Amino acid sequence: MTQPKPISFAEPERLSEIFDSDNREEWQNTSHILKTLGLQEPMIIADVGAGTGYFTRLFAERVNKVYAIDNEPGMVAYMEKRFNNSSFSNIEIRQSSATNPCLPQQVDIVFLANVYRFIKERDTFLSTLYEQTTVDTTIVFVDFRGAHARVSPETATKEVKQAGFEIQAMDSEGCPDHYIG
Repeated sequence: MTQPKPISFAEPERLSEIFDSDNREEWQNTSHILKTLGLQEPMIIADVGAGTGYFTRLFAERVNKVYAIDNEPGMVAYMEKRFNNSSFSNIEIRQSSATNPCLPQQVDIVFLANVYRFIKERDTFLSTLYEQTTVDTTIVFVDFRGAHARVSPETATKEVKQAGFEIQAMDSEGCPDHYIG
């Protein structure tokens, strides 16, 4: 039996088959995540590590402005193709780097879904993120928990606190395999 070929972030079309699949609600409970965020129309959201734009689209249906940010050029190109000719005029796509999320000056929520575990220099990234946000900015991490998690919720909490952020809540029950913090 042959193993399936690993999927790279440089292959957004293949990743879209997973990230944008019809069953994502089942494996991530996205409706719970959206409810947890308490989105309101005038909000501005930075979707950091936006990937193929799954959450970007959901946010754009609910808030005033969405910055779809990714450090993978292939993902940025994919989102440009996906959204530039769409009905969503409230999405701005930005290229970031591995250690700099390149946030706009003012955002209400910085959202990172299935991203934190892939950040190699998390201390530098978090320090830069801290510098680019205000006390009014809410940062939300959604990532895997359990035996296969690359970064446990406990480690993520510790690192985020060390960077100077306050943890308001940690939800480890609302999603099948993810935590929201």
